[in-house]
Amino acid sequence: MEQLKLESTLVPSPATVDVLLPPGYEQASQPFPLFIWLHGGTSGKDVLGKHMRSYIEKAWATGDLLPCVVVAPVTGASFYIDWHDGTNQWDTFITDQMLKYMREHYQVLPDRSGTVIGGSSFGGQGTLRIAFRHPTMFAAAVSIAPGFPAVLKLEDWDISYFDAKVLADHGSRFGNPVDRAFWRSTHPPTMVIDHPKKLRESGLQLLIEVGDEDANGNFRSVELLHRLLFDAAIEHDYHLHRGAAHVGRSKEWRYPEVFRFITRALKPMTVKDPSAERHKLKAIQRGRFKPRTTNELPFTPVVFE
Repeated sequence: MEQLKLESTLVPSPATVDVLLPPGYEQASQPFPLFIWLHGGTSGKDVLGKHMRSYIEKAWATGDLLPCVVVAPVTGASFYIDWHDGTNQWDTFITDQMLKYMREHYQVLPDRSGTVIGGSSFGGQGTLRIAFRHPTMFAAAVSIAPGFPAVLKLEDWDISYFDAKVLADHGSRFGNPVDRAFWRSTHPPTMVIDHPKKLRESGLQLLIEVGDEDANGNFRSVELLHRLLFDAAIEHDYHLHRGAAHVGRSKEWRYPEVFRFITRALKPMTVKDPSAERHKLKAIQRGRFKPRTTNELPFTPVVFE
């Protein structure tokens, strides 16, 4: 573990950035992938060392995760956006200053193919905000139990559950009163609605996942996002974990799945599956095969009493 203090004009300076190096880093002759991890909660202090390090190191040992350099900015309640009033530019800090620093000072791959981003809860929504804005910057993005509101309109956003400390900066983040266009441009579901072609053609490998017993109700948010992505024909992996909560023991099986997804994105299979290709050919011959398109099913909801 290393901790950096980066002087910055983009965010409160110096910005704290934690770094976890893989085994054999000092002796390696080849650069490693870079894994940007965005913390949950509203602090981020020591999250990489106290909460994620054990899962990552176990995944390295089992081979679930390729050896990589992990970098975790400590952002507080940043929402991982460039604030409306310009005082905090966390998106720009992460995707520009921090990323450049890591590529210049650490032995990491310098391009998209070796760069992934992920986060849990608060960091899960940050992952979506950043990845949807810069989909060609990352090979993959993994959003674990993201905590954004399951709404499509600003007037439906219930901010009463935020504590006073978070609400104190609400106007600075989104405008006072809230700038509707700005909010829409930073809200994951409306980002999908407004930019489907950009996301569809980006090649971003995306995983969204959540537990069906999440006490924050984040399964509603992820289900909404999955439906929007599906209807827009935007490729993604979606997993609703049965019996899994927001925190707790489910991480023991959920994190390995996340790490294997990242590994597949960083080391994609270049040889096509012969069995799958034979099946596809038969489907084409029998007229069953259709290329992926946006959802053509009628939008008639079924109401369950």
